[in-house]
Amino acid sequence: MKKILVPVDFSSHTDITCRYAIEFARVFGGEIKLFHTYFDQIIIADTSFPDTLDMSTIYNEELMKEIFRQAERNMDELEEKVNNLIQKENIADIKVSSTVTGGELEHELDGICLEFHPDLVVMGTTGKGKNVNIWGKVSTFIIDHAKVPVITVPDIKNFHGFGSIMFAADLSEGNAATISELMDLFSVFSARIHVVHFITKVKQSDAYVRMKVLQMKFGKEEKTNQICFEVIEVAEDNQTAVDQFVAANKIELIAFQPHKHSLLYMFFTKNITKKNLFATNVPLLAVPVTV
Repeated sequence: MKKILVPVDFSSHTDITCRYAIEFARVFGGEIKLFHTYFDQIIIADTSFPDTLDMSTIYNEELMKEIFRQAERNMDELEEKVNNLIQKENIADIKVSSTVTGGELEHELDGICLEFHPDLVVMGTTGKGKNVNIWGKVSTFIIDHAKVPVITVPDIKNFHGFGSIMFAADLSEGNAATISELMDLFSVFSARIHVVHFITKVKQSDAYVRMKVLQMKFGKEEKTNQICFEVIEVAEDNQTAVDQFVAANKIELIAFQPHKHSLLYMFFTKNITKKNLFATNVPLLAVPVTV
């Protein structure tokens, strides 16, 4: 976990997002890359007068230059703030760098991932003005396309820690590998992993058997209380069941595999920005399925 990418929009949410990146870097060292994209498309007014068209173009070009300069100023301030925090807390072996670029956000994020090759992406789930629709769609886009783990941090005030982690298991192929990856990743935090599968009482009658098969692969870790397994029966309100489990077990992070066409994907990704994530107010970790 040597390279951490942190997409930012300079909202008040940015500070807590950076804090989560710093906590990972505190343990693993490496580089934190702060990344910001601003919209750089020139809007030309609809007019039949050529001179007005030219003036509009010039105006928009100057506006774009000012937006770029302001973005660079904001990034310089943020980079300085992060470096000061790292120095204040005497955290060693962390390099902070930054990139500001103009363009379509999803495209530029894809480009920086190809260029920087991050081991982890940490980003917020809301942007300026608590903009869930835009920034939430971006976080979902990154979860869908990233080939590395992605942490999405809701608008919370403090770092919650990584002591108690819930893995929302869909009992599909790849769950065991993901659990092993989680245990390796969070062992330095002395984390306990709760492997949970939610079912309705009338469906998925084989869930208990499949969970038992998964559980048997981690017998040693279960004996040392590093991990536990549970199938939870719910009626129709999945949100209530998740909220109750999170509260009862003091869950600080929810991990999941973002399968695009599975029920789990529909439950934890499609609705993540509108219901589940913000209702639980807990950071999420999307762990891509390793092939």
